[in-house]
Amino acid sequence: MTDLPVSIYCPYCKQHTALTPAPIEVTYEVLYSTYKKTVGAIWKRSYNDIWWIGVCNYCKNPVLIHNHGDIIYPHSLPSPTDERIPAHIRKDIDEAKLCFSVNTFRACVVMARRAIQNACIDKGADKNKRLEKQIEELADKGVITNHLKEWANVVRWVGNDAAHPDKNEVIKEDAKDILQLAEQFMHVIYVAPAIAKEQRKRRGK
Repeated sequence: MTDLPVSIYCPYCKQHTALTPAPIEVTYEVLYSTYKKTVGAIWKRSYNDIWWIGVCNYCKNPVLIHNHGDIIYPHSLPSPTDERIPAHIRKDIDEAKLCFSVNTFRACVVMARRAIQNACIDKGADKNKRLEKQIEELADKGVITNHLKEWANVVRWVGNDAAHPDKNEVIKEDAKDILQLAEQFMHVIYVAPAIAKEQRKRRGK
């Protein structure tokens, strides 16, 4: 287990850290003499079924981990969202990430869809239109490319399935893909232009 550390965003100090097994002091006796040694806090319940206590390298607080991180408690924080994305849209993406981190995959893709719609409105689409028409409007105006239009529509489709009964189930792989698409959409329309602007300003261009 020690040769396969689990990397997470610590739920306590919010730093990105590689967890290592907690050092546990064990006392034992041999021929009436008492000895102490330090071992990792690892419980092998059965083959390929291991629980262990990991320690954050920064704040030294513990988390409980199953195997190589399929279960972590308290839940690890999601990766931070770029602050160049507007705050109200970043809030949607952050909430989608939190939903994903606790395995609520339908809620995750619904929030990703909401982020796309907020971005469309922020970029000038008619707020009274349905999301499908808002995406078309931005594409027609040249605000987004056809590739971004496709990304946004995929997020919309899966988000619609998640929000309505009798639609396709949303599994972990779906939520992961949709969350990535939504965040990459935001990077293209917000983060990349902001970086370019920062670089032009730095060089007086």
